Amino acid sequence: MILIAVTAMAAGTVLGLYSQRAIWEGWVSDRLLQLRAAFSAPDEAVREPVAVVGLDRVSLASDRLASVPRVFMTPVMAEAGQAVLDAGALAVGYDFVFAFSADAFADPVTAEQPLRGFDRPFLGFLYKNRGKIVVAKTSTGVPHRAISAAAGVEGVRLAEVTPDGDGVVRWHTPGSPLAQSPKFIDALLHAAGGNAEDRYIAVPERRLATSVPYLSLIDVLSLAETEEGRESLKEFAAGRVILFGSTLPNEDEHLYSGRFLPSMGLEDAETGDSGRPPLRYATAGVFILADLIGAPLSDRTAVDPPAASLYLAAAVFAVAGALAGLALALIILPLAAIGLAAAGLAITLVGLEAGYFVPPGVAPVAAVSALGLAVLGKVGILQRRERSLVRLFGHYLAPDVIKQMATSEQLPELGGETRPVIVAFIDIVGFTKMSERLPDHEVVRVVNTCFDAIGEVITKHEGYIDKYIGDAIMAVWNAPNKVAHPERAAVEAARDIIHLLDELKRITGQSGLDLRIALNGGPVLVGDIGGIHRRSFTVMGTTVNTASRIESVAKDHSVRLAFSAPVADPLGKDYPLVRLWSGQLRGLTTETVVYTLDDAAMFMEGAPARPERTEAETSPRVVQIPR
Repeated sequence: MILIAVTAMAAGTVLGLYSQRAIWEGWVSDRLLQLRAAFSAPDEAVREPVAVVGLDRVSLASDRLASVPRVFMTPVMAEAGQAVLDAGALAVGYDFVFAFSADAFADPVTAEQPLRGFDRPFLGFLYKNRGKIVVAKTSTGVPHRAISAAAGVEGVRLAEVTPDGDGVVRWHTPGSPLAQSPKFIDALLHAAGGNAEDRYIAVPERRLATSVPYLSLIDVLSLAETEEGRESLKEFAAGRVILFGSTLPNEDEHLYSGRFLPSMGLEDAETGDSGRPPLRYATAGVFILADLIGAPLSDRTAVDPPAASLYLAAAVFAVAGALAGLALALIILPLAAIGLAAAGLAITLVGLEAGYFVPPGVAPVAAVSALGLAVLGKVGILQRRERSLVRLFGHYLAPDVIKQMATSEQLPELGGETRPVIVAFIDIVGFTKMSERLPDHEVVRVVNTCFDAIGEVITKHEGYIDKYIGDAIMAVWNAPNKVAHPERAAVEAARDIIHLLDELKRITGQSGLDLRIALNGGPVLVGDIGGIHRRSFTVMGTTVNTASRIESVAKDHSVRLAFSAPVADPLGKDYPLVRLWSGQLRGLTTETVVYTLDDAAMFMEGAPARPERTEAETSPRVVQIPR
């Protein structure tokens, strides 16, 4: 048990730690965020530090922008960007790769550049606001060299996000220091006065597409045209990082950890007159960037816990699982496994509140796997114990009875069932004289030798040794096990036992040894008798008493085997019989007919001579012994 416990604890700890970054861990993490959001409400007093200005369908369909190709929108981007900076924005990020410059467009025939100077407002805007503006690049695309030059080296950063193994974006690993990091998120986080040193996961509270402050691009342009609009723009942009990006369907979308979170109602969302883009299962990349920038600024991040705490959690839950598996009843173990798994997941929820993301698989996997291994070991031990008990107590009780008790884990009810059986009394003849002249230990040796040989034959013929009565054995056929032909099995066993007589004399050294066997068949009560403190499995009834009385007939007629008509009748013609006696046995009111086999081995020395068969006999297999 100690070995099983230690093995289960060690294996549970290893499996729990190994479960980190498993493919299912992310899905569980996202569901835990959903559970957390269901029981907590966002702090309405906290103003979101990042807002999004989206290039959406409403903007592209507006009168002002409907005729403008997207590659020619740099003047519009400059106008809107300057408007939010004038409104008090801390920094502006463009989640666009401005890979094309209208200035560089040349007529392929005449080589003229009719759009020279078209990007000048945007280039001037970038140059003027260096340090406050960050333009995106990707691993496959960079801004045009003119735009990169205007923005400066620190104004062009990598805006890609890295999904986990299941394709869902959750984590951001900042570069250090943030001011020199090549990442878009880090540059804007630094510009907003934030800081992050370790890998972190943002802890969103609502679906980003419904909760991140949002204005359509056309709304910003419209607000910038009036004094009242500029005041509204100040309320929206002041003190925030403003991200410009596409919110068009199927354009730069990713699965995000907040996809299962509840949505914020339009009445509560900070949105302009043009509304918000339709909610989709995937999340626009610009919203994800906004959340990964805003989370450190609003203290909504969780970082990896110290490694030692993970080892400790795995070990503690593995110990709990192993002890539960060994100590609890099997029927309770499923509930224990569920409870331990729930406790492990609760640690992740508590850790999120404390700013740590405890991998949700570590504690549950450690506990459940340790519990499972402990249960397997315990079941193996129980099965071994059951086999040992059946083997050991099979010398005292019927194996079928022991198996029944092991399965039910309780004692059988007192009483039992009525069943037809064959009862045998097998007596060692001459035991009294032998015990007078032999030492006690020698008497025990002789009796045990005889009982062992006789018991082997009984078992071979599907019999059950009910009890030892001094120098006699009481055996039963068809209880507690079922026997197809108990009469034949009992007679065959008796015949084999008698044929062992010479061998028993030889191995015991007792030449005067002899045997006497009485058989009777009929219904008996099979089951347990006794009380609370002591009980015995046995058979009871008139059939048993009759069998013991038949032994006296065998003694009177000097035969080794005697049995009643209920045993003789089903035997068939292969068993020639000798009728020994008929009459009323002592204590009984009905007539009993007693037979033996027509076999010389069945008769002791001094028995009456067996008569010859005659054709006049009523039954050709029965002869009458003279009185």
